[in-house]
Amino acid sequence: MLPLVLSSSWRRIIYRGAPLVSPCSPVLFSPPEVMRSSPRSRTSVEQRDPTQLRILTNMAFWQSDTWTSSTRSIYPVENRCDPRFVSPILEAVRLFRRRREFDVVLTMGPRTSLYYGIMCAVAGVESRQIMCEVFLAPPRRHPSWRIKTALYRLAARRSLGILTNSSLEVESVIRRCGISRERVTYVPMHTNIRRPHLEERDEEFVLSAGRTWRDYPLLLEALRRLSVPAVIICGRRDLCRISVPDNVTVLREVNRDLYLDFLGRCRLVALPLLPVERATGQVVVLEAMALGKPVVATRVSGTVDLVVDARTGYLVPPGDAAALAAAIGSLAGAPGQAAEMGRRALERVLAEFTIEKHARRKLDAIMGLYRRRRAAPSRASA
Repeated sequence: MLPLVLSSSWRRIIYRGAPLVSPCSPVLFSPPEVMRSSPRSRTSVEQRDPTQLRILTNMAFWQSDTWTSSTRSIYPVENRCDPRFVSPILEAVRLFRRRREFDVVLTMGPRTSLYYGIMCAVAGVESRQIMCEVFLAPPRRHPSWRIKTALYRLAARRSLGILTNSSLEVESVIRRCGISRERVTYVPMHTNIRRPHLEERDEEFVLSAGRTWRDYPLLLEALRRLSVPAVIICGRRDLCRISVPDNVTVLREVNRDLYLDFLGRCRLVALPLLPVERATGQVVVLEAMALGKPVVATRVSGTVDLVVDARTGYLVPPGDAAALAAAIGSLAGAPGQAAEMGRRALERVLAEFTIEKHARRKLDAIMGLYRRRRAAPSRASA
């Protein structure tokens, strides 16, 4: 753990004697004496009816009426489309400037969460922060990783709590951020398919897609053992120096419409992921399930909460090419079994992973963390 000191006189964060924020540097917010909430305003927040919780966020979750009617975003959501997003530092500044009007500030994204939390720490004010998607990069010995981890711990300890996208992330967040279990809540992801339905098209090929922490070399090794055609939709730099077998087509940086067309036509989705603490692959898994496609994936943080093994797809051990090939082959050559698993996957999405279900769960989780803070307010400002 790095020596991290918060100076009470200058409100500086100091690492090994070198100030990261100098008192002579230009600041993005007013001095702590001006911005700190008065005891009167703080009391009014504590005594407010919790059913009327005021939530400020940088999320632009316009797809959910439940969410937009219960929160206030720094982005316009009334247009029902994705806005033009600003940089994480500007998001943090906007949240910081408006924080006193709200009971909770929900920060989405690791950088925005970190910047906002550190702004509040430097200014010496209560953050009222609930963090989503915290820093869970693999450990490294590089000083930058150690500094970032120390800063995240500082922001997390001053926050109301953290929301995770995977049940397996809970223990990692507790250990990495140094907070208690009651301040970490798992909220399942949602599908981005607004109207989940059973896609009737069924062509005999396997689809794999995405960029973050994908183990495409493992997938290619598995596909070399099979004759089934496969399409991989990946990033510009993926699979550039790897020999690709003849039964595999690689497409890079395709638009969403083309990706959804392939997703609707494929027989199954294969998603090999690296065994990291951070949950990845959930977007593709849930979109496939929402169109009635079975998923074959490695058993990691991003898949264990979504895929029911041998019912909506298969989960195989990370790094096991033989097991991955066997699972893919069993569904690629059995359209009836694949279709049945796909129907179960769609039923699971409709029951557990719709947009409105996610919105209600997230609002309930925010309320739970806020109430625990009211019961022990010192934990949020320690």
